[in-house]
This record gives sequence, structure tokens and C-alpha cells, in this order.
Amino acid sequence: MGSNIRPMLNTDLDLSNMTIEEIIAAGGASLFRQLCGNPSATCPGERVGNAGRNILRSDGVFLIDMGFIKNTRVAQGHNLQFRVEMFNATNTRNFGIPDGRISSANFLNQQGTDGGNRRIWLSVRYVF
Repeated sequence: MGSNIRPMLNTDLDLSNMTIEEIIAAGGASLFRQLCGNPSATCPGERVGNAGRNILRSDGVFLIDMGFIKNTRVAQGHNLQFRVEMFNATNTRNFGIPDGRISSANFLNQQGTDGGNRRIWLSVRYVF
């Protein structure tokens, strides 16, 4: 596969202001091309095309992390602490930035990434 960092653009569209769905509707991968024109070869010395850096955008990341702590006195100077910590409490799937290498199988595929799942930690701590 080619080792190009950024491809060449075949369009005058402002892709940096378009969503991935809009880019796919406008032509998708046909809006880009390999630098040397051979998608199965490495193009030595040609690693950066005219596509702007970070022009592919994804949706924002929405995470709610929260924690609850309950301190219970057991004796003088001795406490029992119960903790619940939740990461991504709403279990919202956050898609990542699509792969920008034209030689990648996941080129323009923002659905190919996984934003993670909900994690809940339960713990008890004895403080003295």
C-alpha cells in the first residue's frame, strides 16, 4: 500500500467545511487520488499531497463521567468509604475521526471506529 500521509485533491470543493456524509455524497474517494497515481505502489519522496491537514472532521465527543462517594464512620478516626465511579455513564457511542490515508481500507469510514463503552467501578476503602 502507499505510504502517503495526505492525498491529492481532485476537486475544488472546500472539504474542511463538509461532513463525512456530504463528502461521500459529493463523490467520496473519487475526490482524492494517490500522489503517483498507482494505489498499490509506494511513492518514494512523495508523502504529502495538496489535501489540507486535518480536513476530515467527525462529530463531537459526548461523555459524562461521574462518581459518588459515601463516607461511613465505623469508630473514632476510622471510616468506611463506598465509591461508585462511572465512565461514559450514558453509554453514548462516539465515533472517531475517519482514516485520512487513501490507501487505508477505512478511508472516509467514521463508523469503523469504536468510541468505547460504559465502565462502572465499585470499591470500598477503609480509612484509619
